[in-house]
Amino acid sequence: MLFSTIHQGLLFLWMMAAGVLIGLWYALTLGLRRLIQAGFWLTLCCDLLFGAGCAVILCAFLVAGSYGALRPFELLGAVCGALICLCAVLPPLRALGRWMSRLGQAVIKRLRASRFLQIIFK
Repeated sequence: MLFSTIHQGLLFLWMMAAGVLIGLWYALTLGLRRLIQAGFWLTLCCDLLFGAGCAVILCAFLVAGSYGALRPFELLGAVCGALICLCAVLPPLRALGRWMSRLGQAVIKRLRASRFLQIIFK
């Protein structure tokens, strides 16, 4: 009976997409926090940025999907989407990031060892 009324199944999927977007936003702000090696105040600013971004994403998807009406299954859809992002989307992205980092380090190592570039930049 949960999805028996008009378009509730589509609205659930819509909110799952919002949850995936929130999960990606979390990964982006986490990467920013690690990149700047934040202290207390910068960490607080990053957390506030994450909270504000989540509120904007959630409100935008709620307004676009159900004219701003908040129903419990919509929040369940957003949580399911965030869990899908955490378990299925982020691990391959992390592996890709590690691979690109290793590739970049190998390229820099080869460029430093290049005799031609050592002669040019003496």
